[in-house]
Amino acid sequence: MSQIDVSIIMINYNTYDFSVDAINSIIAYTKNLSYEIILVDNASPDGSGDRLYEKFNNKIIYVKSNDNIGTSKGFNLGLKYAHGKYILWLNTDVLINSNFIYQLYSFMEENRDCGICGGNVIDFNNTPAHSYSNDLLSIKFIKKDLNIFNRIIRRIFKKQVSYEFNYTKKPKKVGVIIGAQMMIRKSIIDEVGGFDEDIFMYAEESEFTYRAVSKTKCLVYSIPNATIKHLEGGSFTKDTRFNERRFYWFMLGTLKCIVKSYGEADGKKFLEIFNYRYNRGLYVLKFFNIKNKYEETLSKHNIISEMLENYPKILSVWK
Repeated sequence: MSQIDVSIIMINYNTYDFSVDAINSIIAYTKNLSYEIILVDNASPDGSGDRLYEKFNNKIIYVKSNDNIGTSKGFNLGLKYAHGKYILWLNTDVLINSNFIYQLYSFMEENRDCGICGGNVIDFNNTPAHSYSNDLLSIKFIKKDLNIFNRIIRRIFKKQVSYEFNYTKKPKKVGVIIGAQMMIRKSIIDEVGGFDEDIFMYAEESEFTYRAVSKTKCLVYSIPNATIKHLEGGSFTKDTRFNERRFYWFMLGTLKCIVKSYGEADGKKFLEIFNYRYNRGLYVLKFFNIKNKYEETLSKHNIISEMLENYPKILSVWK
């Protein structure tokens, strides 16, 4: 098959309704370029993958995994079927209502130094959401992100800080685009490889970006006029209560990204920072008798403490 402009890779795991809406929005709004939609089903127990294939048939390239292989392996599986000059990783819990994909594509066509880009993300209440990070994931960035001032801005003013959402009207050089809407030049993937398959899920885009920027010196851009809606965590239960499994995967993926980028010493620092944070939080919650958050914080603290006790052996755990 001859090369097309954009290969869109989506990974489904029990997200039939979200996937239907996402794919329909892509078909409805994507103009002025050639594209293909590659849907990877991670052995969804609810049979949603097969139902999506039945619904869209020749409008998608359907790839079925024999097991839930996670995000990194799922993305790399989809790559094997991709023919695009650019690869767009889209979550299934997104909606586009403009020519979003073309906006990213045309920027990359006009700016050859750009290896990765993404747009501005808004949630389903039209509120600005986490779209990128200004810096590559590192201990320094984590300390900045946990800064009390930035946390006050988010919680009191219900606003993303400027290093997470592009409030300007101009493209901006950033550190990492969130994986929900990440466009990558295929030649970059050919040079540095796909996602690191040691990471089951979470932070795979950060690890890849570190590798891509370090090896190719490509630039990463936020394109503010390209907007997309994202319901984070669509493949998890709609229950808003704390999800221990999701938090564990988040911490493990981020830990592996830190270690692969900077070494085991920084990995231990990462765990120690969060262990201290949640340990201190337990004392504060207990002092003010805030019971509704105490159990969640205790669960997080226990997960991190166990990771510290088993460090660095925990790095060999996949999921």
